[in-house]
Amino acid sequence: MTSLALLVKLAGAPLNYLMLVALARAMDLEGYGVFAFGFSAALTLGQIALMGQQQLVMRVLPANTEPENAPVWKAALAYGLRHVAGAGAVLTLAFALYSLADAENRPMLAAALLVLPIAFAEFQSSVLRTQNRILGALVPRDILWRLSVIAAAGLVMLGILPQLEPAWAFLLCAGTLAFWLLVQSRFDPATRYRTAIAGPRTPHTAEWRDMSKSFWLASVVIVSGPNLAVVAIGLVMSPEKTAPFFAALKTAQLMTLLLLAANLAVTPMISRAYAEGARGTLRKICQSVSAAAGGFAALGMVAFWAFGGFALSLFGAGYATAKPELLILSFGFAVSAAGGPNGILMQMAGQEKAFARLSLIWNAAGLAALVPAVWAFGTLGAASVVALSTIAWNVHAWYLCRSRIGIDPSLLGFILPRLPQED
Repeated sequence: MTSLALLVKLAGAPLNYLMLVALARAMDLEGYGVFAFGFSAALTLGQIALMGQQQLVMRVLPANTEPENAPVWKAALAYGLRHVAGAGAVLTLAFALYSLADAENRPMLAAALLVLPIAFAEFQSSVLRTQNRILGALVPRDILWRLSVIAAAGLVMLGILPQLEPAWAFLLCAGTLAFWLLVQSRFDPATRYRTAIAGPRTPHTAEWRDMSKSFWLASVVIVSGPNLAVVAIGLVMSPEKTAPFFAALKTAQLMTLLLLAANLAVTPMISRAYAEGARGTLRKICQSVSAAAGGFAALGMVAFWAFGGFALSLFGAGYATAKPELLILSFGFAVSAAGGPNGILMQMAGQEKAFARLSLIWNAAGLAALVPAVWAFGTLGAASVVALSTIAWNVHAWYLCRSRIGIDPSLLGFILPRLPQED
């Protein structure tokens, strides 16, 4: 199952990139800049709407599969579902009201429809993964949704359909994602939510709220930082500047492709090894991930230095101007890849609150610097802030992994003397 998840993720990430390239080809530069702003805002709001529930169900549901624990299992599912649905509805409404405040923002009304599907796609996938339905959890969003959007954008490129306007691009993404989520929900009784949302309440609610808060803070600030850089540029600069930066960001994020896929695969392995006190196994898992992810990122840096302009030109004319931003962003994400599964290690080793705090501190600092940096230095300023904040939180996480857990999950673990706790 672990290998299967890794393969799907490795296939899904390039498809996500191809989906964004296809949409750029189906739109003009200005329209894609508007799309980049709305899509990035929807991704951020969708992550906020999750309220940490995707990680909570991954922690609670597998531990309560015995028949005698069925009430706790049902309560945890209902708890997560209520929070995701409620927060998603509120944030969708808030985004819609923002779009109605100014005639220029009207395309964002369609972008608001993306918030709930984005949140439910992550939550629903997590629930299905706890049921060992790996293909059912990952394929609908990671593969089928992206192929659907690519196919529709392909019809535009072939001249069969007219050029996409931003609002239609948002509707295409939201509609196809919602369709595949409905299909996915039929894969297992756990995701047939008609009765689940009314599940029982338990004394664990306070504990779950505390856990969710830590998970939520960590996931929101890490995901929102790069996406909010696009939003900040969209608020301060023109769509013609936003579009190339968005293309550079999504291209640079390919540096962490192997790390993200490996994190998905090794999370249960890290959790089990830590619980069993198998320090040697834990060190080997982390070093395997950092070696593979770091090596991949190093090759990516070389490739982007040589062919970064060509990679950006895949989006269309006018995008290759963002090559300097691409190289800056790539360096930050390369450091993240070389850091290995530091965040997963901390969260699985009982350091989720510390990880949430460090994520909040460094990404909040980055967000505070973002708008002034954009005002002063434009897209180069935004790229620098994203790269520096990414490097800062990874270095901090690396230090805490070594000092509190006694494991070095990074490439430096191959160079520095082995910690006594690792043996």
